Amino acid sequence: MRGISSEDHDLALAVLEHDQLAKAKSHRYPRRRLKGGELIVLWALRIYLLFMVAVVLYQLIGGAH
Repeated sequence: MRGISSEDHDLALAVLEHDQLAKAKSHRYPRRRLKGGELIVLWALRIYLLFMVAVVLYQLIGGAH
């Protein structure tokens, strides 16, 4: 593992002044480029979510009648 340990990270955050902490927390990281398998999994989850929303709506409409 590269970088600092979690204890050192906690210590660094504890000793920062309020404005320094706010600036440290406001740092933005760029989006991560996803690989083929990761994209497939995310798209499969999106499709599954849409399918389940349709099932729930069908059950709600069917139960109302």
